[in-house]
Amino acid sequence: MAERINQHKNPIIGTNIVRLRKERNLKAIDVIAKLQLKGIYVTTGIFSKIEHGRNNPSVEIIIALTEIFECDFNEFFKCS
Repeated sequence: MAERINQHKNPIIGTNIVRLRKERNLKAIDVIAKLQLKGIYVTTGIFSKIEHGRNNPSVEIIIALTEIFECDFNEFFKCS
């Protein structure tokens, strides 16, 4: 079972995923396609829930997103 990062009480990770995605002018579907190319199965519904804090991203997804966004892990935990 994949380790998950719990964001139910504080959806900061999802908020930062949206921020990073928009800063790079990517649509959610673009990020989902890149994740799937890396062998990570994620649907638009699951990704939307992650961005809105209703689903917890796996560590595997966070690692892949650091590669896709070309950023450091700390970017996902920044407070605005």
